[in-house]
Amino acid sequence: MFRKYGLFIAVFIILLAGFIVTLLNKYYTLDYLYNSLIKRDFAVNPRVDVNPDRVYEVRIWYFPFGRTIDGLDEKEFFRELKRVLQLSYPNIRLFTGKVDFATGHKKLMEAIEEGVPPDIFFNLSDDFLINEKLQLPVSPYILDLEKESYYTVNWNRISHRDRLWGWPVYVQEQSWIASKAANTGKYSLLAFGQKLAHLKENSLLLNYYDDTLLKQLLTLTGIDTFKVENGHLDIDTYRALEEVFEGLYSLREKKILYKGPDEAPDIFLKELMEGKEVVIGPVNPYLKKFIDNKLKGKIEYLKLDNLVQTYYLNIFRQKKYKGDDHTRAVMEVARILSQQTAPAFAEKMGLKRAYSVQEEREGKGQVEGEVSPVREILVIHPDYKEYWEGVLFPAWLEFWESELTPEEVMDRL
Repeated sequence: MFRKYGLFIAVFIILLAGFIVTLLNKYYTLDYLYNSLIKRDFAVNPRVDVNPDRVYEVRIWYFPFGRTIDGLDEKEFFRELKRVLQLSYPNIRLFTGKVDFATGHKKLMEAIEEGVPPDIFFNLSDDFLINEKLQLPVSPYILDLEKESYYTVNWNRISHRDRLWGWPVYVQEQSWIASKAANTGKYSLLAFGQKLAHLKENSLLLNYYDDTLLKQLLTLTGIDTFKVENGHLDIDTYRALEEVFEGLYSLREKKILYKGPDEAPDIFLKELMEGKEVVIGPVNPYLKKFIDNKLKGKIEYLKLDNLVQTYYLNIFRQKKYKGDDHTRAVMEVARILSQQTAPAFAEKMGLKRAYSVQEEREGKGQVEGEVSPVREILVIHPDYKEYWEGVLFPAWLEFWESELTPEEVMDRL
């Protein structure tokens, strides 16, 4: 009897299982079911919608990014965000809080520790994975149709174990500032490292105290991730660091690097303003805008090949969780800010908006060629921050200040 109907029963069980999975997926993601039922971890169901009968209060903290650049008040920016938000979600109330650049990150970390961070943190650093315990991934909330327009995200690397931890909002093309006299344009067809080799003696100032410089140089070697295994660098990361130190050592031997780090900022800005042959890096949006305003038409930008840095909106949950529908409301605020109101400040900040269809990017010169030819600057995972800050960065500083050789600095890693 079983042999006679065995095949039929097996097919029926497979079809029934498929139907159940399809039905469950309509209301729950597989990622949510895996985390909540199998791993028994905290999980958020992204299938839950905003409840139109409930009022949601969403808090966003931000740095005074506009005022820092050109004196603009962000109040108008957030008024527009609230206006657009009300068109789609009249039951979402937005509350904004300003944090200053000196103490803002410390204030955020204290709020996270206390379990009451803002719902959204408007991040202007390259560290978008801040706290994996209370920070929420955004990738489950970004629709497949939207993904193509976030052109810096490599969606092939996004899964339930490797998620996107910030909602992309602005993109900065990575470049250093050069005086017109440096005439770097004649080497435009060369790779970035080769361009530097053509600079004159004492003409290159690198702010090595900013670890963005090390991240830029490492990314240019071609590695996608920084990894440490059992307290030691993995082979790809080790070789990339070797390449970085050897390249910098070559510039030092050719006397291209400026030697006086304590005097360098004042001297180089003075020489830049006087039109002497100078290249400065790395450059954040604020320094870039300041020099743009002071020396319009007298400088050029030395692009770091196709390297970009994306600024994100970080989404946090409270220790006393407010519900999956509240999280959905927060994500909808982030979506509207990123896709609809971000352009208001993009050009003023010298940035590109992260959400842009291919035709717009090509028409405005944001990205040339294929859909995604850009590379995102290296991000240090929290598991490796202790090594980055406690081992690598001190060795990096010693390389500069004690003029170590590549062999000597690599022996410290």
